[in-house]
Amino acid sequence: MVLSGRALALAVLAKALFEVTVERLAGGRPGLAIFHENYDADRLPPLDPDEREQLVRFSRCIACGRCDVGEAERIARSKGAYPGLMAVVLASSRSMPDFDAAALALDHVPDEVLAAKEDVCPTGVPFGALARFVRAKAALTAREAPAELLEATA
Repeated sequence: MVLSGRALALAVLAKALFEVTVERLAGGRPGLAIFHENYDADRLPPLDPDEREQLVRFSRCIACGRCDVGEAERIARSKGAYPGLMAVVLASSRSMPDFDAAALALDHVPDEVLAAKEDVCPTGVPFGALARFVRAKAALTAREAPAELLEATA
């Protein structure tokens, strides 16, 4: 018998619930260990509760583009590394951000410019705090990168 649609979804969910329940009863691995198993290869670092709260502040962006006004020269000089502040904010404050790419892009924007952009943002995105957060996470993932990945990029 081949399942499809809702029946397949229900069977997959039931199987997962059974496996999780059995693993927990047997004293299974903690969630953080499972997270690392699933996401270390993608270099996605875990977030603690305070960091998740910060992401809420960073994700206020409504893509109005006001923070990109006056950025054409920096965008051009970056040769593709910096697509503009709005794109960096949207990409680094949503699901599974690439902190390495965001940090490289933010290297093209001085901290005083980030501070000035906070004044024009209608939703109050804290650009400076976002940049510090992104840079810290990028540095963390760089230190924790598997040796074979570091050798491949050298």
